[in-house]
Amino acid sequence: MTNHAVQRLVELAEGIYIETAIPRESHPALRSGFAGYPSNPRWNVRKYQAWKQGKQWRQALDNGQLVVEEQHLVPVVQPECQAPPLPKKTTRDWRSPLKKLTFSLN
Repeated sequence: MTNHAVQRLVELAEGIYIETAIPRESHPALRSGFAGYPSNPRWNVRKYQAWKQGKQWRQALDNGQLVVEEQHLVPVVQPECQAPPLPKKTTRDWRSPLKKLTFSLN
């Protein structure tokens, strides 16, 4: 038996689908996190991680990092910043605080 992840299409909410490798037994926890329900303290680690992933996807959807296109949840490609790069400071301006404390006994 091979131990590779199988991508499955999961309905997170009505009309919103995503392709994921999360195991089928954790899909209800994934949907619960996406819907905003609290986690169940009796869940095992895998179900809790699925719930947490669903919660993160909902937050990303609300923040605009994910969008729904043709009923599929997809990440948004952020355009590169058009702001000019900040000028680099020269290291000559920096002076060690230890130099202020050093003195000569001569």
